[in-house]
Amino acid sequence: MDDQLNIQKAEEIFVVLLAHWINHTGDHIDGYLEWAEKLKGTSKDAVSEELFLAIEKMRDVQKKMMETKILFRS
Repeated sequence: MDDQLNIQKAEEIFVVLLAHWINHTGDHIDGYLEWAEKLKGTSKDAVSEELFLAIEKMRDVQKKMMETKILFRS
């Protein structure tokens, strides 16, 4: 019975962590977007372009984390 309680507790923690990671990824995306926009069209335009590429990848990661959460709960 103790192992079952530990598994349930671990699952509860994992779901909370997934939600946190999804939200926190969004915070990072917002920060990257802010700087990508600031640098766009300046002498650091290449940096801006790289940030926009990173944002795309981060959005993909965020989507996968959401899919993971849905799959875990099913």
